[in-house]
Amino acid sequence: MVRHLLTGLGCWLCLLRFAGGQSVEWCRLYIQSEERGFFPKAAVADSQGNLIVAGRYIRSGGHYSVAMFKYSPTGSLLWATTFGTSGESDFAEAVAVAPDDSIFLATTRANTDSTAYVHKYTPSGALLWTQAINLSAYDVITQLVPRGNGGVEVLLAYGSGGIGYARLIYDTSGNLTASHPFPQPNTWMSNRTPVGMVPIDTAHTLLIVQDPEVEEVLQTYPRTRLQVINSAGMIVAESVLPLRAARYGHDAEGTFYLLGDYWNPSAQQMRLCVARVDANLQVLGLWEIGSADGDAIPDVLVVSGGSWLVSGGVEGTTARGMAVEVRRSDGSLLRAQAEVGALRPVAGASLPGAFALLIGVLESAPERWQPQIHWWRTNGQWMGGRLLTPLAQADALPEQIVASPDGALYVVATVNRDGDNMAGAGIWRIRGLPSLVGRVNLQSFVGNPATRTAQFDLSDGSQTDSVSLPLGANGEYALTTLLTGSVQVRVWVPGWLAKRQTLTLNGTVHANWDLLNGDANHDNIIDDADLLMVLFNFGQSGPNPADLNGDGSVDDADLLMVLFNFGTIGD
Repeated sequence: MVRHLLTGLGCWLCLLRFAGGQSVEWCRLYIQSEERGFFPKAAVADSQGNLIVAGRYIRSGGHYSVAMFKYSPTGSLLWATTFGTSGESDFAEAVAVAPDDSIFLATTRANTDSTAYVHKYTPSGALLWTQAINLSAYDVITQLVPRGNGGVEVLLAYGSGGIGYARLIYDTSGNLTASHPFPQPNTWMSNRTPVGMVPIDTAHTLLIVQDPEVEEVLQTYPRTRLQVINSAGMIVAESVLPLRAARYGHDAEGTFYLLGDYWNPSAQQMRLCVARVDANLQVLGLWEIGSADGDAIPDVLVVSGGSWLVSGGVEGTTARGMAVEVRRSDGSLLRAQAEVGALRPVAGASLPGAFALLIGVLESAPERWQPQIHWWRTNGQWMGGRLLTPLAQADALPEQIVASPDGALYVVATVNRDGDNMAGAGIWRIRGLPSLVGRVNLQSFVGNPATRTAQFDLSDGSQTDSVSLPLGANGEYALTTLLTGSVQVRVWVPGWLAKRQTLTLNGTVHANWDLLNGDANHDNIIDDADLLMVLFNFGQSGPNPADLNGDGSVDDADLLMVLFNFGTIGD
């Protein structure tokens, strides 16, 4: 575990290598016109890279109404719309985008009765339909999942004197086509709180629920109840996990990850825990996040490829801070890091070959919260971070991070405007990480390139970046970096001579490499030492660095390779 003692903002900023390389393309402060502040709640990007944000604002009468707006990738406000009723308060709960870029919005109207609403808008912001949901005294939508046919699945919390949940399905025209309620249980707590909903396939959905009782026995902390339901709403699989899940994700293999906390009796603390289950709810792994040494909050879980990142705020016996761990899908630890200071992990995003972690940092002069992004490679390597440009002298409390299809990131924060301290939505668009993809051709190698690792060293003259990557079966590779512009890239595979190219990194750049074989002793020159190494090992079989062509034996082919390339020096 790597631990940094943070004594102030200056110490924290010194950790931010590459901070200038990942530029903010634009930033905006959205204030609801002629009203008393706007508070962002949910955000999503559509297929064109536009950002949609929904939240609440205070009307002059003191009640809340809902506002939703869209920004283009260039920072233009495309439209804004509102929803509300005089004399009552409305709150935004969730927002989602359909495959055709139409928008679903979930709201709650709170008075003596809490009523949920699901709305559908065109991509240009015109309201198509609204449906009210009033199953009980308390109805709140916790999640929207668009369907491929233009409809939407709704996860609802509802109850009266307790909490149950329901999965509702609306078609593209707003007709209710399925209602699958799971009423509040007839137990002491009468409470099963929905956390999330993940489609497994076209006929099955995973429901994630917090349950304070197991077989009607009150637990020391809520457990997580997992249920797989079919298209008819019947439970076809069910399991209870020993953690209180708060975040979830899934990978391309069809397995699911859950981040939560549990009571550790020996430490007398709530500790972080991650579970991995398959579509049949079989537990594939259960891991405590050891770097979170103290009472911890399950804040962030992000899954990308065969790795996952988890982060949480930690309150220890002597200090507070945050913990970050990156692990492979099998739970093996790639990186663990603990930071001490006024830090708040908020949200994360998955990028090609990397994770982005949004953090709130409390500055001291002036005292205010500001958003910061850290990037991690999926192999656990920390890439760097950036403190975003302040939009005001007051707080900018980070709320959301959204990945755009074009590779950029949006950050949304609640910002208090200078002068009148009016709350609004601060929005930053951060340029996407440059990607370098291509193929490394290992000259005269008959073995499997996937058994070899390439070392990539990048430099723009003032900053450097290095990463080791296993090659694909055909020598293919892909990496991301925070360096941009003209960059010198050097590639080296042990046994082959290094090669260098000058590339302009912006967006996705394709580059192939032909590496010369014959460097048996891996010193980047083919000379007498390599010749002697082949001669001394001549006739041997099995793994051997002198087996240059990878055919399983040191023979004439390896000797001729050294002779043909004798005297060559790598870059």
